[in-house]
Amino acid sequence: MKKIIFFGLISFLLAAIWQLPLSIAKPYIEKIAKNIKLTDVSGTIWNAQAKQLSINNTRIDNVSWKIRPLQSLASLSLNTSFNINDKNLTAKGYAKITPKQTLILDDTRFSLDASYLNTLQKNAKLSGDIIGQIKHAVLEKQELPMIKGVVNWNSAAITSPIRLPQGDYHALITPDDNGLNIKLSSSDAPAELNGNIKIDKKWLYDADLSVKARDKGFASMLGFIGRKAADGSVKIKQKGDLKPFLKK
Repeated sequence: MKKIIFFGLISFLLAAIWQLPLSIAKPYIEKIAKNIKLTDVSGTIWNAQAKQLSINNTRIDNVSWKIRPLQSLASLSLNTSFNINDKNLTAKGYAKITPKQTLILDDTRFSLDASYLNTLQKNAKLSGDIIGQIKHAVLEKQELPMIKGVVNWNSAAITSPIRLPQGDYHALITPDDNGLNIKLSSSDAPAELNGNIKIDKKWLYDADLSVKARDKGFASMLGFIGRKAADGSVKIKQKGDLKPFLKK
């Protein structure tokens, strides 16, 4: 009898927490996860919406999520399905937050206005539409994200520090023990691009690319980038540090 009462009490408490309005739980969530701020919330803890979500001072508007209870219990992490309908970013997929506040994404599709990236770094001026699929990603603060996915940058253009007319570019991203491997290619673009970029966990990159101009204006610039081969292509072998690009 005591066991029945005990499990009945536990079931009642879990149900009460499950149906707790997010507006009541919001201060406690922000106290536990100090890098997260929620604004104009509605719904319950398990099925909620927020007009604005800020993570590490990065603002995202119109976010909704639903907790996946069985997956959360199995992984001992907060496991959710989510939707984002921000003016610069739309996304739909599955997210998991571990007790160490590591963010893990699975089966996530997204669309991003490339000009939004101009607010996150000061070195390059970008435009176009970035559409991608993340099969699996692990993101930790100040660490190189480990990503497996595909990214298509359509109507891509760069106006600074170099000028690159619009075109479509593609990236296949895979992780390994040392960092990330990015295989690049292009189609319907002023630059015929092929090659690989490796980024290690210290944000140091090693690029081995072949670029051939399809656009006359861009062809004149290739001579400043490197020495042209017989077919008109230029090999780019370069190493550098990406950390300065992460700072405003």
